Amino acid sequence: MAWVKSEYAGEFAVLATWLVGLAPWSVSLFEIEGVTVVGLRFLPFRFQFIFGATLPGERPFLWAWQVAAFQESEPLALAGTLGFAALVVFLFPLGLSLYYYVAEDRVEAALPVDPVRLFGGLLGLVGVFTLAASGLFITSFPGITVPIGALVALVFAYLLLTVDRA
Repeated sequence: MAWVKSEYAGEFAVLATWLVGLAPWSVSLFEIEGVTVVGLRFLPFRFQFIFGATLPGERPFLWAWQVAAFQESEPLALAGTLGFAALVVFLFPLGLSLYYYVAEDRVEAALPVDPVRLFGGLLGLVGVFTLAASGLFITSFPGITVPIGALVALVFAYLLLTVDRA
């Protein structure tokens, strides 16, 4: 059974790319000494909400390229670097999706590979990077971290790589 009909594969690739860009790739929740922290990590930035205290030097909003430098431990800095690498990889399918949306036939004629498979491979790479970063947060961060967008990216990658392109 095909999840996506081949005639809609291009549209699905564009939609999947945009949804991966909109979904937070991980969400963290932890509590220390009465202070609750919720962290939402999107590909281009991180939001962190702190409830119960005002922490000196805290920056609730950071761009992806700033996260690694802000972390105090090496595993968390590596997680920030992987998150930034995922953003860099994601910029290619995002740009391609915008062009593919308006000129599908030209993109398919110009590329030596199937663009739907290319989107699948690139979103899979984004999913792997963000899942690895989430794993570092899970093992090095107190509380709970859920790799929402990382799993979404991997599911979309699987669907795009296995779509029947008749």
